Formats: sequence, C-alpha cells, structure tokens
Amino acid sequence: MAMINVNRQTNDMFYRYKMPKLLAKVEGTGNGIKTVVVNATAIAKALSRPTTYVTKFFGYELGAQVQMNAKDDRYIVNGSHDCEKLQNLLDGFIKRFVLCPNCDNPETRLSFRKRNGGEIHQRCIACGYTGTINMASHKLTTYIAKNPPDAEDKSETTTETKTKGKSKGKKKEAGGTKGDSDEGSPNENNSKTNGTSKNGGGSGGGDDDEDDEDWGDDLSPTMTELNTQIKGMIQTDDLDKPLAERCDKFKCLVEKNKKEEKLKDIDTIKDLIAEAERLEIMEQAPFVVGQSVFTENILKEIDEYKSLLTRLCAKNSKGQKYLLHAVEALIGDHEEIRAKIYNKKAMSKVLLKFYDEDLIEEETFYGWHEKVSKRFTDKTTSKGIRDMSNDFIQWLKTAEESSDEDEDEDDKDKLPEPQIDFTHTAGSGIEVKVESANKAPVEQTIEYNGEIIDVDNI
Repeated sequence: MAMINVNRQTNDMFYRYKMPKLLAKVEGTGNGIKTVVVNATAIAKALSRPTTYVTKFFGYELGAQVQMNAKDDRYIVNGSHDCEKLQNLLDGFIKRFVLCPNCDNPETRLSFRKRNGGEIHQRCIACGYTGTINMASHKLTTYIAKNPPDAEDKSETTTETKTKGKSKGKKKEAGGTKGDSDEGSPNENNSKTNGTSKNGGGSGGGDDDEDDEDWGDDLSPTMTELNTQIKGMIQTDDLDKPLAERCDKFKCLVEKNKKEEKLKDIDTIKDLIAEAERLEIMEQAPFVVGQSVFTENILKEIDEYKSLLTRLCAKNSKGQKYLLHAVEALIGDHEEIRAKIYNKKAMSKVLLKFYDEDLIEEETFYGWHEKVSKRFTDKTTSKGIRDMSNDFIQWLKTAEESSDEDEDEDDKDKLPEPQIDFTHTAGSGIEVKVESANKAPVEQTIEYNGEIIDVDNI
C-alpha cells in the first residue's frame, strides 16, 4: 500500500514519519450499506494508537455506528463513505490525539489518570513535552477514559517515579551481594555503604544511581522509536522494487510460516494480509500462496489453508484468477502434480472444490476458461487444462440458466438442473457422471361439470 506523511500539512521532503494511505471498501446496499476500513490496524499501528480509537473517532465525526472485531481484523463504519472523506477525518484525529502541540511530531504517548475527575495525559518522546488533553474537546475522550491505553504504555508515564525507586533499591541490593566488586560505580566506598543501608540512605551513591536511571528512562524509548522509524523507512523502499522482487519477498515469508506450521494461525494470516497490502501485491498474493502450499494433495490443502485463501480471494476477482493460474503453473513445472491432476476427472474435482469453498466466483471461472494463456505454462498445457475443464464449466452454465428460468417463469414446470457427480472410484481415479435434466412434462387437465378442460389452452 502507498505510504504518506502522518502530518499531511508538512512540506518537509525529508519528513520520516509515514503511515499507510487509508483504504476503504463499501459493502452492502440500502439500509445495510457499510464501509470497511481495510487497513485500520496498519494505520493505528503507525500512529501508536489502538485501532478502536481511530474507528470510534470516525463514528463520532460521522454520527454513525461502528463495528469493531479485533479477532477478524474487521473495522466498519455504517453508511457509505469514500476514502478521501475518511482520510480527512483521520487528519483531524492525528491533530487532536497524536501530534505533539509543542513540536508537531507524532512521537507521543497517551495515559489516563483518575485524579481530578479524570485526565488524559500526553507525553512527547521527541521534545519532552507533557500536558493534558481537554476532556470536553471531543467525545472520544470519554471513550479513552473508559478504555485507557495499554498498561505497558501507561507505565512509561504514570509510574516513572516508582520504577526509579524500585530500580534503585535493586541496584543497592545487588551491590551488597557483590561486595567490593561493584562494577561501574564512580565511588566504591559510597556503593558499599548504600548496599548495606536499610533505608536506601547515603547521599553520594544514591544520587548517582538516580541520575543513571533518568538517563536510561529518557533515552531508551527514544532509541526504540528511532529504530522503529528507520525500519519503516527501509520497508517503504520495497515499493520501489519491481513486482517480481516484491512477490519473491512475500513468497519467502509464506514459506517460512509454512515451515513453522503457522499458516493457519489467525495472527499470522493477518500479518500476511498486511504485508501483501504493504507490498501492493494483493492481486498476485493468491498465486504466490498457491505456488507455496499446493502439492499433488491439493484437495486436502485447500481445506487446510482455507482461512488464508478466503481472506486473499474475497472480493478479489483478479486474485481468484491468479489462484487458477497458480494451478496451471504447478502442472507445468512439477511432474508429480501433473501426473496426479492433469486429467479431466481430477481437474473437475479441483475446480469444484474451489467453487464449493466460495474461493472463486462463477464469472471468474468463465473469464479464465475463455482465454488460453502461455504466461504461466506452455500453450499446449494451458489449452489442455481448459479442455479438461469443459464439463465443469458447462455444468456451471447449465445450473445458472436453470436458476434464471425458475425465477422468470414461476408459472411453468420447473426442470431440475443437471446433476454432476464427482466420485472417487478405486483404480480409475475420479469419475464424472452427468444426468440429463430433460424429463417428460406432466400433462395437467381439469374436469369441471363432466367437461375436460386443457389448462394449456385456457
């Protein structure tokens, strides 16, 4: 996905704080229409804010209800809203709850304190600014008060003094244990005294330890944040690479997770989707995954990796076609796969599996079947695969036509759709049987007062 400046008002060409450009997708119609913020999690991560804060802000600004499902990584705002409108609203969120009022850098952390009726504190790691956000400035402040940031972030700002005290005490205790070899201490005699003091007394050694703690607390978060920003800048350079290199990078990640048996984990699937979006290869991603996970046991593997394939192929017609191309490429490149599925019976079974699992839509099948391509395998093999798929494609078209006739002509006899039976028989592989749907119509007559009435000639 494209990366943009966190603060879009800046004209600094060397501005290093980046975030993904917002992607939105409108789903449904009528009263059920809704807008899915596709990369809400990636944006929130770049801003160091919970995804719920961003989504709730959209809801408050638009006066719309929101749906937040962290497990499925689905963040929805009711109604139809385009990307530009949501991006402009996101700028408002960043200005109010992310940018430092003093230096305009986004390196800020939020924490909530219950004193004085509740206060949202903002601390800037870049310039050291600390302040509060007016609780009456926006409705989101109420939500933040009820759902404060993680305790880990909170501890950096609200328990700093306690942490220093505990660290100081531990150092003293460690000094007493080690005896005279208190390495790094500027004054050996003071270190020994502090190590045996019950109250942590002694002025010289204690002050030195506290100064060390101050330096550590101030510099550590800054260096961590700096490393994160450098990593983000390096990742942004990936978009300048050719498509083939980006696909290879994604393939290495898929194969690594497959080797570690993590491809079925929901968190791994989310990370892979986010990486495909970042590399801007969502259309090619199903091809890469198919090449990485499918073998001669493709039917079993479709079931095994269904969650990942579903997330990649949903409402992605080009991605669905690339998944079919992946099968073509596997047949052309691997003899064991070719020997197993390069026949009419097996191809029908594979295509039916894709269809039954809602991975590939009918229109995608038709478009793929009509055009022979030599891009992924030789032309002879490509044409052979489509010839072997003729029975399945014909079954799809016949089923669709029968369905249309039933809806348009309710007053006529309904003809059952032809039945295609994919069965596995020992010794002969997969057997395809097509039963004719043409049955003799039932003659209907009505007798009224002894007179036979032909209903077709009324």
